[in-house]
Amino acid sequence: MAKEKTVDLKQEAQTKMESMVEQHNALVQELQGANERLAELKQMIVEHQGYMKGLEACEKDCEVK
Repeated sequence: MAKEKTVDLKQEAQTKMESMVEQHNALVQELQGANERLAELKQMIVEHQGYMKGLEACEKDCEVK
């Protein structure tokens, strides 16, 4: 009976480990997706800052036609 209990504990531990690894992998994928979106947004912000500076420069130097 002690051997059966040991086998059950090992199987339970193995099942729990597999579950934790699956959760880890899912979170890693979510983080990768979020990091990609963050990089896109950072690039969009930089580009928009340039656009806004261009508008400011035009406001000072360009004639509105």
